[in-house]
Amino acid sequence: MNRRAFLLLATAGTFGSALGVNTLMQQANATESRKGVLTMPATTLYSASDNPAGGHFLTRLDLANGQMQSRAVPMRGHAVLPLTHGRVLLFGRRPALECAVVDWQKEISGIPATAGRHFNGHGCLSAAGDVLFTSENAYDEKRGVLGIRDSKTFQHLGEYDTCGLDPHDVQLMPDGKTLVIANGGIEQHPDFGRRKLNLDTMQPSLVYIDAASGKKIDEYRLPDHHLSIRHLLVTATGDVGVALQYEGDLYKHQPQSLVAWQTHGKDLQLIGINTAAIQPFNGYMADLAYDPHQKILAVTSPRGNCITFWNIEKQTFLSASSLTEPSGIQFMPDTETFLVSSATGELHSVTASPTEVNAIKFQYIPDTLWDNHLVLT
Repeated sequence: MNRRAFLLLATAGTFGSALGVNTLMQQANATESRKGVLTMPATTLYSASDNPAGGHFLTRLDLANGQMQSRAVPMRGHAVLPLTHGRVLLFGRRPALECAVVDWQKEISGIPATAGRHFNGHGCLSAAGDVLFTSENAYDEKRGVLGIRDSKTFQHLGEYDTCGLDPHDVQLMPDGKTLVIANGGIEQHPDFGRRKLNLDTMQPSLVYIDAASGKKIDEYRLPDHHLSIRHLLVTATGDVGVALQYEGDLYKHQPQSLVAWQTHGKDLQLIGINTAAIQPFNGYMADLAYDPHQKILAVTSPRGNCITFWNIEKQTFLSASSLTEPSGIQFMPDTETFLVSSATGELHSVTASPTEVNAIKFQYIPDTLWDNHLVLT
């Protein structure tokens, strides 16, 4: 980042904070007053970000006071995983040969990929927090694996087969014993960058494996093999939401849906939407968040320049709200709102109901392109 860009970023993080904090405080007070309490929980946002000059960063923003800090990292980041003792793990965006561990008071350290593997952008911790699982591609062997590492030293302990190609997202289920894996189904190789090598024969799958042994428990597929299973959301009751990306020819055919849902113990189902409504999304969904009280799933569509909302009880599409290149999204139960980042440097607070959506831009940070995911702690 050059000096001018840095100063713009620093100024935006300070100047824009007052509006941001006031907006969120008002929402929190309105929500908490209905509960008889007036509090605003201190919440920190983490996300990968880039700048127009091509620099890559891990950024954190304190939503309680507007203070922001960015650390340059050696690769483009994707998902973020807060660790113990203030450390944060930034997963490399596929195909990445390293991930970055950021300690805000120390030098950044890297986790190199093992030989013949590259990282695929996501990972999660075991229930005890002592083991790190990372989605990886064994590219010469044309198979997906989960890397297994010590979460403190990052020593490589082994790997599990994901029973499919291109594992992207991986989440721990509420039982603390089961991992759910989004096998995107796409063959890739670092020699070809992000080129997709098998679109005619790709076979995405949603796979459950035992976290202790790696044994496959179950596997689910969708009827359209061009629907790549990319990102996951797991609810407290074990339901799983899925964001899909269509790898077919959009000029010839629109996908049946771009969002799927699996109620715990039942089959994986596409959520209904008509062809006219799905066409503006350009075949691409990114991040997911869930309001468990209203049973509304929100999914960002960066290429469609909108946030989409889905009724989980009725398994139907509700609406889409225009927003330029929305990226990460999280539900904030304390304010009953969705927090949304965008590739234009904006942060939005969004309230949604089955009949109405309202979005408020509460912060703008110049020269910051938020990546597709954000995490709140």
